[in-house]
Amino acid sequence: MSAGPSSRQPRAWPHLVCALALGAGTLAAGAALAQDAKGCKDPAMFPQRIPNFSIASCRVAADTDTFRWPGGQQQAMGQRTEVVYKVPKPADGAAPKYIVGNYANAFKGIGGELLQDPAKGSLGDRLTGRVSVDGRTVWVHVTSDSSVAGGNWSSYKVVVLQEDAAAQVVTARKMLDELNSAGFIALYINFDTGKWDIRPESRGVVHEIAALMQQQPALKVSIEGHTDNVGTSAANKTLSENRARAVMQAVAAQGIAAERLRSAGHGQERPIADNRGEEGRAKNRRVELVKLP
Repeated sequence: MSAGPSSRQPRAWPHLVCALALGAGTLAAGAALAQDAKGCKDPAMFPQRIPNFSIASCRVAADTDTFRWPGGQQQAMGQRTEVVYKVPKPADGAAPKYIVGNYANAFKGIGGELLQDPAKGSLGDRLTGRVSVDGRTVWVHVTSDSSVAGGNWSSYKVVVLQEDAAAQVVTARKMLDELNSAGFIALYINFDTGKWDIRPESRGVVHEIAALMQQQPALKVSIEGHTDNVGTSAANKTLSENRARAVMQAVAAQGIAAERLRSAGHGQERPIADNRGEEGRAKNRRVELVKLP
């Protein structure tokens, strides 16, 4: 079976919807089975579920998550919704490709980008994707939540995380305070892995840099890129230079004189955290704003 998109178009979270059109017996949006865990409901993005599946548990919280897929990964923060489903006959289970394939088809139906496409994997047992809603990135991840028996799942989980743009934007006032006290500030601007295109959810940071420069006409800054130690030193150096230059150009494009801006890249040479763990590597992947004399 395949899933089709809802006739409604995604407008604004939490009203973003995507129906799993599985034919007769599909639950109506918002409906729940009697055996669903108390207080749980389907994610707003997927208001209809596979027939007869029930919710075993759920959790909604402000949180962070690291989404990994072949060739890349991205750490995001915001509202994280996790719903665990159990199949109708746990003894029999359900084929991963049947479950994940339906979510993949539905997600593509609303313009979502599949970074991990179950149709391209031999097992077809996981999905990682993202879609932009009102300038914010919404991440989706579907995978097993239990041991696999006979190649089938007895339960699986759906994770939906809407990035919190407000949590990631450092204000111009905060930047000025840090520049005056420490001489620099570390900013976390999102790029795709191995690239230097600034992602939409980080445009707010660039806007605040430009606002700072407009409010402080005598201020000059150096925009300096840093990476973790994944990859070669030479490649990371080039990547950090390109990312710093991209931010500098984006700030200049908002009317800031080019002679007030410089850019530099230091690659993996100046870590501020331990590169042995993902949390440390995430801190090292940064862009610093440095006050110039």
